[in-house]
Amino acid sequence: MCLDLKSSKIINIFGFNYCSERKMTAIQNSLTVAFWCLVACTIVGAGPFSWMEKDNFDAIVDRMTAVNAGNCHSKPRSELELPMESVSQVPVYHKLFSNVFFANRSMLLHMHNLALQRAFYYSFTLQRLNKSRDFINQPGLMYLYMSSAADVSASPGWINGSSLLFDNNCAYANWYLNINYNRTLPLFGVRASRANDFHESADLLQESTNNAVNIEDYATGPDFNYTDQSYKYAPYTRYETTGSRHEKPQFWWPDNQGYKDSLRKYTYSVGIKVSNQTGKFVKDEYEEIKFYGPPQPNESDLDVTLPVLFTKPYFDCGRSNKWITTMTAPVVDYMLRYSIYIHLRRPRFVAVVGIDGDFESIDINQCPLSEGNAEPNMFAGTHRCRDTTMCEPISGFGFHRGGYQCVCLPGYHYPPWQDGPFQGSEIERATQKEYEADFDCLKTEDWKTVHITLDSASKRKRSTDNLANIQDEFMYIVKRRSAADEEINIASAYQQKFVQRYSEETKLVREKREAFEEENWRKMQDIRFKFYNIRRENCRLSEANELYMPDDAGYGVEKQFEAQGRTALRLAHFLSNFLQNVDGNETFGYIKGDRRLSETQLFGEVLAMVMGDFKVLGAGIYFDHYKFKESPANYYLPFNPNSTTREYFGPLAWRIQNPGDGLDLFRALDSAGLEKPYTDELWFKRMKQRWTTNFHALKEYIDKPMIRSSPFSNDSKRFDRYPITYRAPSYEDGEWRRPEFRCDERIDDWVATYSVPFFGQNSLKSEIEFQGIVIIDVKLWYLDINQCPTESHVPNAFKNTAKCDFTSQYCVPFPGKGFGEGAYKCECRQGYQYPFEDQSWFFHGQTLEEEYYKKIRGMPNRYDTLKCTKTGAGTSTTVASVALITFTIVLLFLQSD
Repeated sequence: MCLDLKSSKIINIFGFNYCSERKMTAIQNSLTVAFWCLVACTIVGAGPFSWMEKDNFDAIVDRMTAVNAGNCHSKPRSELELPMESVSQVPVYHKLFSNVFFANRSMLLHMHNLALQRAFYYSFTLQRLNKSRDFINQPGLMYLYMSSAADVSASPGWINGSSLLFDNNCAYANWYLNINYNRTLPLFGVRASRANDFHESADLLQESTNNAVNIEDYATGPDFNYTDQSYKYAPYTRYETTGSRHEKPQFWWPDNQGYKDSLRKYTYSVGIKVSNQTGKFVKDEYEEIKFYGPPQPNESDLDVTLPVLFTKPYFDCGRSNKWITTMTAPVVDYMLRYSIYIHLRRPRFVAVVGIDGDFESIDINQCPLSEGNAEPNMFAGTHRCRDTTMCEPISGFGFHRGGYQCVCLPGYHYPPWQDGPFQGSEIERATQKEYEADFDCLKTEDWKTVHITLDSASKRKRSTDNLANIQDEFMYIVKRRSAADEEINIASAYQQKFVQRYSEETKLVREKREAFEEENWRKMQDIRFKFYNIRRENCRLSEANELYMPDDAGYGVEKQFEAQGRTALRLAHFLSNFLQNVDGNETFGYIKGDRRLSETQLFGEVLAMVMGDFKVLGAGIYFDHYKFKESPANYYLPFNPNSTTREYFGPLAWRIQNPGDGLDLFRALDSAGLEKPYTDELWFKRMKQRWTTNFHALKEYIDKPMIRSSPFSNDSKRFDRYPITYRAPSYEDGEWRRPEFRCDERIDDWVATYSVPFFGQNSLKSEIEFQGIVIIDVKLWYLDINQCPTESHVPNAFKNTAKCDFTSQYCVPFPGKGFGEGAYKCECRQGYQYPFEDQSWFFHGQTLEEEYYKKIRGMPNRYDTLKCTKTGAGTSTTVASVALITFTIVLLFLQSD
């Protein structure tokens, strides 16, 4: 059958003369096949990122993207967990002093310390209130719920979940009216997790605020038995062992055998002095209280049993539906608790504290394995630095490629167009052509070799005779040839012509201000002299003003000690939530309302803050005048309904440092027994004055508690008060006070103190009011000072004191040295090179400080040799960028005109 005229015209356009419909179809099929072949060649061919080979990072991404909220319930356990090696440089308890944890591990260290702190608290409180008469004063349901919620609400961006999970038949619930006091729950576990509140009706902007927290009982729902071996979602709660039954479990459970109890439980001793009358203590001596807690190994232990264990990253299925990691620590109590057969009781791991963090917020280290990047690390070596560079990790990238920079190897220098190291984020986005053409350092032919010998007497000073000093800055050495083969200095043409605006005007050239300021350096020496010379032995002989440092001496404390500050903020959030929402006279069906806070509970809180973090020297809770309403059945006082409101109550805990054997002691007292009321202190007056009428600006936080429908049920329902709202401060609402020497016969050390208020209901329950302050004292020695150049408006007492040669070098802070000078490195500027062959690319600030001291004392030194040399000559290759060539052509064109 022939085609019509119209169809034949279409065919003639392609140069064919067919009239068969079958042939027309064949042509269409051929064109279709050709099109898809072209598409396939485009995809399979050399694309912009085809040069990147698949590595371990891609393997982990494939495993993560294969799991989502829709299919996670049907996945086996092996697909819901990532290898342990996917997180590197995990904090280990007995190596915290010897390791330096940089900013990209602050989250992990905070999770570690907070898990240990909560384990200390519950171990102390449960054992202290272990008698039948104290059953009613143990932490109640809302205490457990609000405490876990405070862990989350006080640390957005750091912590996404907090849990307290009890072992089988280890939870004694004092909040049920229909259960006997010696009856245990089969399982009970509180977990708080951050909620997305962008869809809340009260959120008019429809934006997530990070102020909402979901709270639930883990022992409810379809997967309620979190101790079962088939449980998939919390690996630290399963009953799994590493081998034979005589070996310790993989995590904490089962703990039904006494094998190696002496290693897995450690006996702690604290001293507490209480007061029941203002200005007077019940006893002058400290009451020694011993309790079992998490293990405490030292570096010499061969059989190391750590107090905090880190889990594999796992998918939090059905809850947050994210990949998370957890730091876990055990809670110790006597079991059976209430039994007439006391001789059968033994300390046992009754619960596990879990602090969760977002796996994708943890930085990975793509650099090769080294002393600072030890195994295990499955991402080591996945960087893309060229052979002429070396890899240096940088923080803040999370689980993303590019968290590194490539610095030149010794014997190489940056190209003229490259200002500083090559950034990994740029390399990871580069095409193959860009990768092969750029990101390389240039060979330096004129550089010196440093000879290192073991005999100190034979060491020689680096020679400076042949150090390169050939030409000026890069723009002054670029030369090209004109058409007449004459050398033209581009720099002279580049200089802007001076034009007088009036007859008296002259050309003024302002010389660059020196980055090193001797006045600031002398100020720094005065501060350091005070820091090292005022000690425990002589602080009481010093004047009051000598025990304080300038405000700017604490520069950086709000960032470096943020984790410690958020620990105090966590307690302020808990107290604000509890005091605004809990009433001991309320009952909710078969659930009793929590009783008022007791002395034992609050002493346990401040002791745990000090014991859980080696940087913390002291912590305290200071209630305002007549604001602490104690539990009527208080542990230390007989029942007296007429004296339930205390005039003062201020539990204060501190660490007694013992540098000899490293075993610190811990003490606590009620500040109400001191001679001078703490409410008369200036820091308390200032904080109270600020927040007495200004509390309406506080943020509102929301808790969404889900509880069991009945004591032995696996179903959950909303709590009668759902949601629970309260107002509490944020981290910025607290105040870091200026560094001071705490000369009080307790801490006796230099500290930086963070203060944050908490709020409760007034007597009429009509609105909230200021009710006290939480403080935390951090050892000042752990503050890294910054000597690098800083803007004039920045309040830093140590700025502009670095000894770098700022003509050829720039300064980069080097963390981990503490309150000591020299914590910086001097790297070469653009157009300069590191001149020595000693496996480095920068000059260490410590070396510069030592040589500078020698110089000002007239001793032989090599201070003036520690400079970078110019790269104008001595290079084997001259490379010009497209931008430089274009700029040169334009200048030549303008000059020819």
